[in-house]
Amino acid sequence: MRPAHKTLDQFLTYKMHRLMKQHDKRIGQSYADAVQLSLAESRVLAAVGTAGALSNSELARRANLDKSQASRGADSLVSRGLVRRAPDEHDARAVKVTLTPQGERAWHVVIATARSHYDRLFETLTDDELRMYERLLDKLLLRSDELDAQA
Repeated sequence: MRPAHKTLDQFLTYKMHRLMKQHDKRIGQSYADAVQLSLAESRVLAAVGTAGALSNSELARRANLDKSQASRGADSLVSRGLVRRAPDEHDARAVKVTLTPQGERAWHVVIATARSHYDRLFETLTDDELRMYERLLDKLLLRSDELDAQA
């Protein structure tokens, strides 16, 4: 039988949101200190560096930002010389965002910073607990995607 939640802070989704807000605050400050980028800019840089050339909608999805946040983040990174926009070779109406050489160097710092925060947060779990947590999150994300598709 599933527990009856009487208060908001007993809901698992509330706890996950709280965990992410705390994590975002810590990692955002680390990005600002390490590469003078905001959290949104760092997510844009991480998405492009990890996935390669991305359209604006792909960028928003991969960076877990709304389209306007992703666009503003990319604009800022373009002005700083960390990414460039170029026409999509397969769709003349679209543009792709890619890293510049300077952006690639910053991407390595962003990824190392993210890895450090990830390791520090999850060091409290055993290897088995971490694998189980990852499996459960993947299952919940799949279900959430299904619910979005039904809406």
